[in-house]
Amino acid sequence: MRSQTFAKSLPMAMVVGALKRLELLRSQPELREKLWYIVDKLQSGLKALNFDLGATNSCVTPVYFNGGVGEATNAVMDLRENFNIFCSVVGYPVIPKGLIMLRLIPTAMHTLEDVEYTIKAFSEVRKKLEEGKYNEAQIPSIIEK
Repeated sequence: MRSQTFAKSLPMAMVVGALKRLELLRSQPELREKLWYIVDKLQSGLKALNFDLGATNSCVTPVYFNGGVGEATNAVMDLRENFNIFCSVVGYPVIPKGLIMLRLIPTAMHTLEDVEYTIKAFSEVRKKLEEGKYNEAQIPSIIEK
């Protein structure tokens, strides 16, 4: 019964959230400017280190790696658990087999320090992927904590 109530209230919450975001865009244009500043620093910093971002022209920043689903899962878990970086993973069939896409979504609340930290963390993740460390790693169970 509770899940039905939640399911019915979710669309309304999404609408309210979207309206609030539009209100903020109108009333605080500096947030949009800061967002694009952070996005530019993140994307240009990653590109400078030869990360493959594909052809993106949005705030959502895809970062492509070679690897499979298991490696992607371990990489995302490492980023979340050990670097406190949230990103989502996209794999086959959305992208070709053998590729991993990690999606970062920077916000206007992020700082240049956050950007530098993220770039450093992604450099470490790339190194681990290249060394095959995510092949060997066991996916930690969040339940055990």
